[in-house]
Amino acid sequence: MTLGNPPYSKCPSCKSENTLRNSHTQSISEKIIRTITWYELFRCSKCGWRGWKSNYLLSVRTVKKIFFYLLLMILASVIVFNILKMVI
Repeated sequence: MTLGNPPYSKCPSCKSENTLRNSHTQSISEKIIRTITWYELFRCSKCGWRGWKSNYLLSVRTVKKIFFYLLLMILASVIVFNILKMVI
């Protein structure tokens, strides 16, 4: 995964660039969401939009790496399973 920089991205509402800033949590549920996820609250200084944006971006290269390592883990587990089956 690559770390994104949401304050310099576009506002989802008005599509303005570089207008997002961090917004404080206003309820317990917002604090919980912010604590257990990769999302943070932002507010647009131009249109007033307030909402969640992720700190992480998935690129095609990252998805390919995840898929490759997942296949490698499955292959390794099949090999180990077959070796253990022959030994026991």
